[in-house]
Amino acid sequence: SFYFFPNVTEVMKGMGFSSYDDFRKTALKETGVSFCTRLHFGKELPGEVNRYVRFAYSGIDVPEIEEGLGTLKKFIEG
Repeated sequence: SFYFFPNVTEVMKGMGFSSYDDFRKTALKETGVSFCTRLHFGKELPGEVNRYVRFAYSGIDVPEIEEGLGTLKKFIEG
């Protein structure tokens, strides 16, 4: 499997999200793009301030990855 684990702290702040779950669910509803959040891999640590999401893209063709990321970009910039 291949994964991409970007820091989305500023994206979430800029869009007015403080909750991973709200960000994830809204992104899925608006774009059809699904991803896991940092919290899917364990509880938040004391003092943890950065926010991360994980995209898994094994078995997906490059054009589909480009389409999904483009759709997500429009959602973020929208």
